[in-house]
Amino acid sequence: MKLRSLEAFCAAVEEGTISGAARRMYLSQPSVSERLAELEREAQVPLLKRSRQGVEPTEQGALLYEHARRVLDEIHALDRVLHTLRTKQDMKLRFAASSTLGEHLLPEWLGDFRKRTPKMSPEVFVGNTQEVVERVARGEVAFGVIEGEEHYHSSVESLPLLDDELVVVVSSRHPWARREINVQDLPKEPFISREKGSGTREVIEHALGEMGGISLNIQMEIGSTSGIKEAIEAGLGFSILSRAAIRVEVCGGNLAIAEGVAISRRFSLIRHPSATMSPAEQGFYDYLIRVRERSGVTRNKPE
Repeated sequence: MKLRSLEAFCAAVEEGTISGAARRMYLSQPSVSERLAELEREAQVPLLKRSRQGVEPTEQGALLYEHARRVLDEIHALDRVLHTLRTKQDMKLRFAASSTLGEHLLPEWLGDFRKRTPKMSPEVFVGNTQEVVERVARGEVAFGVIEGEEHYHSSVESLPLLDDELVVVVSSRHPWARREINVQDLPKEPFISREKGSGTREVIEHALGEMGGISLNIQMEIGSTSGIKEAIEAGLGFSILSRAAIRVEVCGGNLAIAEGVAISRRFSLIRHPSATMSPAEQGFYDYLIRVRERSGVTRNKPE
């Protein structure tokens, strides 16, 4: 039984499509299909059920997947140990993150990962989405996490990471606080925007364009989510921010959500396909893949 066939099988089960498995493994679909056929020939039983919606394991395939996933996880862990012994590399963890993720989700992820890899030493660049993509494309870091699903650069590969929702955020004293509004109300109040190059700003502009070309009354631009939240608390206007980014302030009563307008988007995991990762970087990249699988966005569009 070849390891490459097991990897293709697990990727196909987890992605739900052959094309999704091919994207994850940076292979062509025919290459993945051949590896799956190779495994089924050896097993002598069907392992995947194929349909127009994608693929799912048969009863025998589900049993194989349970064992194969554990084996692959152990092999990857062993590879990282051997790589460390072989190269004597340090445990530097270098990557990049866009502002919303860097300020609000990344601390929790790094804290969880540190429990498993206590000697890792993170060096994280936090900027807007365009800056993160450029650093990955230049090979300055092997991977990054950004807002949105656009590739932005031909040398950057991307995977959906988490679903997110952008909501209208106001001061708790604002007339819109905890009340229903509609999209036509938005131009009536001063808007506090992220800077150009921000993934959040691009998603908002695109969504409002599809809602009838709504133009916001932009009164100021601020280069961080934290700065925008402080401006909203000071009564300088409203903004449209990630629900994940305002949890603490809403619970504390400093900010409030105006109901009725929401924009769906996704965070993405991007990487430079030819970049070399340190053991800590590879470990954290694998950790983010697990975050992705738990989030439920592993299913791609049907082939």
